[in-house]
Amino acid sequence: MYDFQSEYSRWREFKLAHRSQQSHIELVSIADPNALSERELSQLSTFCNNDNFALYRLDQPSLASKTSIRSMANQIGMISLDQNLCADNDSISSLQVMDLGRARGYIPYTAKALNWHTDGYYNALNEHIRSFLLHCIQNAPSGGENMLINHDLIYIQLHDESPQLATALMQPDVLTIPANIENGLEVRPAQSGPVFYRDSSTATLQMRYTARSRSIEWKQDRNVQHAVSMIEELLTDSDYVLNYTLLPGEGLICNNILHGRSAFTNGNIPQQQRVMYRARSYNRLFSGQ
Repeated sequence: MYDFQSEYSRWREFKLAHRSQQSHIELVSIADPNALSERELSQLSTFCNNDNFALYRLDQPSLASKTSIRSMANQIGMISLDQNLCADNDSISSLQVMDLGRARGYIPYTAKALNWHTDGYYNALNEHIRSFLLHCIQNAPSGGENMLINHDLIYIQLHDESPQLATALMQPDVLTIPANIENGLEVRPAQSGPVFYRDSSTATLQMRYTARSRSIEWKQDRNVQHAVSMIEELLTDSDYVLNYTLLPGEGLICNNILHGRSAFTNGNIPQQQRVMYRARSYNRLFSGQ
């Protein structure tokens, strides 16, 4: 893996040469999520090294359970899982439309569109989400398409425009997320941090970002404003953006790349209700950390 700072030219060339194309999206076939073969691990690792994500398909979708998904996560390096507010007791979230309980107030548990973001952008940096796994148990009859873009490519575009733009987004106070208040009580304090940063344990590039605008505080700086505008344009009109709708038995693993989801419409029977399992981790995929 090239160093994205000291060996920028080689790192840039590698990332651009190996990026996935919309016209040729590949999925890794997996026989048993409880016991990934050396070939399967190698293929997943190669995709993640090239593009920070991999898509897979279970040969037998019925093998998917929370136990097997957690086992698979562990095998690809997701050792420390995040127990977020709406996660189940096993640290795996069941993403589906929820009309009752705490989850109903959060967009991932609705049928609404999810704007561009990285997972856990509101976490403190010592609990930053470095990777996640999203597995489809059941897709919706319509909608629910995933949008994906490798954050390395965003950094490259900013750096190519002007290294100062990339540097501006690495400031430790460039983006502040407001406190999370529930029923008048603070369940999470405000969090300030960088957009791009060098991960201390793996020396790789990580990103923290949300396209939401309400209550978000960007540092008042000309380079910051220019960089944010460029990101918004890239997410709107760029051939770096990939679109894919996960089907039952298929999943995504990634180093917390930028992603979003279109709105969807559920059917009237249980077999037409969109259900995804999601695991988030403080570890980068295949990092050994």
